[in-house]
Amino acid sequence: MTDILYDPLPSYRDKFRKSFEEAARAEFAGLLKKSGVDTESNRNKVKEIKELEEHAEVIGFLKGFCRFICITAFIVAAIALCLCILAQDTYDNSGIATSVFFWAAGAGIIFLILFFITRHNLDELQNKAEHKKDEAFEQMKPLNSLYTWDMIQKLITKTVPQIAFDKYFTEKRFRDLVRIYDFEPHWDENSSLLFNQSGVIAGNPFIFGEIISQEWETESYTGSLVIHWTEYETGPQGRTYAVHRSQTLYASVEAPKPVYNNYSFLFYGNDAAPSLKFTRSPSELSGGKKGFWHSFRMKREIKKLENFSRNLSDDSNYTIMRNREFEALFKTTDRNNETEYRLLFTDVAQRQMLDLLKDTSVGFGDDFDFVKDCKINKIFADHIKSGDLDTDPALFYSYDAEYAEKFFVSFSSEFFRKIYFSLAPLLAIPVYQMTRNHEEIWKTVIQPGEPASDWEYETLANYHGEECFEHKNCITHSILKAEAGTRTGNAGSVLVTARGFRGVTRVEHIAVYGGDGYLHYVPVEWTEYIPVSRTSKMKVSEGEKHGQSFTYEFRNAAEKAFRRGIFSYLTK
Repeated sequence: MTDILYDPLPSYRDKFRKSFEEAARAEFAGLLKKSGVDTESNRNKVKEIKELEEHAEVIGFLKGFCRFICITAFIVAAIALCLCILAQDTYDNSGIATSVFFWAAGAGIIFLILFFITRHNLDELQNKAEHKKDEAFEQMKPLNSLYTWDMIQKLITKTVPQIAFDKYFTEKRFRDLVRIYDFEPHWDENSSLLFNQSGVIAGNPFIFGEIISQEWETESYTGSLVIHWTEYETGPQGRTYAVHRSQTLYASVEAPKPVYNNYSFLFYGNDAAPSLKFTRSPSELSGGKKGFWHSFRMKREIKKLENFSRNLSDDSNYTIMRNREFEALFKTTDRNNETEYRLLFTDVAQRQMLDLLKDTSVGFGDDFDFVKDCKINKIFADHIKSGDLDTDPALFYSYDAEYAEKFFVSFSSEFFRKIYFSLAPLLAIPVYQMTRNHEEIWKTVIQPGEPASDWEYETLANYHGEECFEHKNCITHSILKAEAGTRTGNAGSVLVTARGFRGVTRVEHIAVYGGDGYLHYVPVEWTEYIPVSRTSKMKVSEGEKHGQSFTYEFRNAAEKAFRRGIFSYLTK
């Protein structure tokens, strides 16, 4: 059993941040030593590349300058030639124009030649630089091959033992979440999981994720029609004359259009306070602000909460606690169980949560929504965005050993910071770390070849890319849904259904009165989005040992991938 982590903010600031960076540097040094890369030779090679690139940058500037002068000179020559033709009867003007023409044309030809020379030199320099990069990548190949999907997660566990990560999200993990913690996935067939990372805090499960969700909004389409008519008017002398008039008529049509948005989340299961529900959102009063107006707004908010607490005529059970600052910043007036709420938010928990909410320099401050739904806690933090939690080894591939170390350390440190401060609101509640599920299901280690969950397969399908599964007539994003099929040993098939929309152009004629007094029908083109879907088969194998058939097909597949311990390829 790991010790309880108290004071998550000061612990990160004074201890974890530095120790993690040291661990990351040591990890990279170990990988570099194991790879056997000659750093001195690589440094010289990178120096040559930078010199070539700097030289190419200068030549590129000269190439652009020559092109500009060349174009300008030929434009001047063309103008001078026109003036020469127009002024041929005037000797003086014609002579000046002729001189300008020859000088400009000559300069244009010279700079045209220089342009081709600089372009040739630039191509040569760029080719040399690319060739040197290929050589440098070959030098770094042994190091690039050592990066793994879970190396940063292991560093986090080494730094903060209370936090551990799964290799991948298994079907057993998913079933246990549903069975023990009453977990209910809240998205439907219009959403697809782009990323997931499961793990535990002191034995209790969490899962990070990001989904893409298809929703509907109204699109306005506009059409126009130009009409003409003739009116007759009487002039000053009594004569009638025709006046031709025209007018552009406009009309619009509104129709539904699919739009796609990404949402990130953190779900956490814990048996503590199993009946408690509440929601809270970021407060404008957070951030450790000071001053008269902040004090005034704080007092006004506290007064509102006190009045709300005294109101006995509504159905609310809300009773304000002694720590008014906590109540104002971590505002949860919809909580349904005061006893369980106080069980969670002891004086220590309140103080630690306030540290997070008032922080402006170490973490991300009050940028999270916190929803507790019985045994499931949901955190929606603004600092977790698309791709932030992806640890694809390809991210670290580089031809420059020095840059690779800097990037590895900086990326890993920021990854740790984002993970840590997403979990920090949960770490700030000591009761969560003290509460263990009686089955202790999260102590088990994933067994080799253990089937992944549909969530993991859905993430894997999106890793391949929606273009691999989309319907041929689809013009929008495709929402991918995965469903496990038959299995043989540690290999199996997964059905991936891509749902999108094809577009059909429609024309609607809208009646509009014109200035001629007649009704006209303005054509408006709009797009009707019609659902299309396509189901494909993806072969998967968890673990390191595969059957001969799978191994052969995987090696020869045009579209294949390895992600977090799972091999996969697509079949026709």
